[in-house]
Formats: sequence, C-alpha cells, structure tokens
Amino acid sequence: MLFLPENFGFLGRSPAESLAQAQPLEGPLMARYRQLAASTGLWLSLGGFQEEGPDDSHIHNTHVVLDDRGQTAAVYRKIHLFDVDVPSGPVLLESRFTAPGSQAVTCASPAGVLGLTTCYDLRFPELYQHLAFDKGADVLLVPSAFTVPTGKAHWEILLRARAIETQSYVIAAAQAGQHNEKRVSYGHSLVVDPWGTVCGRLQDGTATGIALADIDLSAADDIKARMPVGLHRRKGKERWAGS
Repeated sequence: MLFLPENFGFLGRSPAESLAQAQPLEGPLMARYRQLAASTGLWLSLGGFQEEGPDDSHIHNTHVVLDDRGQTAAVYRKIHLFDVDVPSGPVLLESRFTAPGSQAVTCASPAGVLGLTTCYDLRFPELYQHLAFDKGADVLLVPSAFTVPTGKAHWEILLRARAIETQSYVIAAAQAGQHNEKRVSYGHSLVVDPWGTVCGRLQDGTATGIALADIDLSAADDIKARMPVGLHRRKGKERWAGS
C-alpha cells in the first residue's frame, strides 16, 4: 500500500487558487489515481485534495483511500481546520476557504483497519482514541503539510504520542520543501509502531522519496495483551464520566 501526503495533487499560493482547483470525487484527478491503483494493483491513501465543497467559497480537504481495483474504500473530510498564527511563520486561515467534515472514518485494508485523519487533526488526541478504541483502527493515517516551525517543535513528538497512547501504527506521509514563495513544508515522513518506535523514515527528511515499513499486527496485539490500555481506558472512563 502507498501513502501520499496532504495536498498530493496541488498546494497553491492563495485560497483562490485552491478554490479554482476544486473537483468532485468522480472528477478527472480521482480518475487518474483510480487508474493508477487498478493498473498497479496498489491500494492508495490519497492524503488530501481540493474536493468541491458546500458552496462556491469553500472546498473540503478530502482524504481518499482507493483499493487495488481503483474503487473508493473510504472518504474522510478534514475536521480540524488550521486557523493559526504560526510563531516565526505565516498566518494560515484554512476555514476561510474550507468547510470542515463531521465524520470519523475507518476502513479495512491489507494493512489492517485504517483510521483516516489529516495534518492538524494530529493535535486532537480524542479523535485518534475514538478511531482506535471505539472504531477498531490498527493503523492511523496522518498525511500532512506541516509548517517548518511547528514541524521542528512538535511533528515527531505528536506522532509518537498518538502511536503510544492508542497502541497503533501511525503512518505520516508529509509534504517537504519549498512549494512557492509563500509556503515551505517541514517534511520528515514517518512510520511509528505501537510502542512508539520510528520504524520507517526517509534518510533525508526534506527530500522527495519513499519510506518503507512492515506492519506487524501480531506484535501490536502482543503489546495490547501485556498492557491493555483500551480496557483500562474504558474502566477509567466509567469511573470519571459522571464527575
């Protein structure tokens, strides 16, 4: 299975450029990737494209998983939008031109049950806990285009934290390098195992390339058996839920 980052098809200079790129799920961009998946026999995680939104002023930032026949296995529309004044960086207001999604999404795949998220979602652990503990995700996907300041400070820490607290694999395909005069992405694509160990990364985190990793769900099951965080979470929640 191949995992691509957020904005895999286009990353523009302005909201107007992003709006101009908007296409439906059955549009020409997805048609090309459906053909690619079918012709190669690969499942594809397409980490975020400009899907036509609810009105002319808003798109959805949409993460799509295609199976090896090119059929849609899952569609997730990014919930947490990046409205942030980045320290020593740009002011980015994603909600100006993007409508948030409202559904947590999982799907079965050859790599296990996938939990779909996108970029800024990473800072909201309750979403990942819901995907792992309530919806049964084995592998949490975090395609991203992190800024350089936030990436340097938080990227790997947050990814490893999400893996450790959910006892799940985390796969984070990341945009890297200079896109235009306004945008630079941090890069450093990672795969993290359920113990929080980085098991896949690019040798040069700012380069374009492919990081390889094996997913061993039996090892994850062993960790869960020895340290049953999901069970303890449920029991703990029963105790404090009414407080």
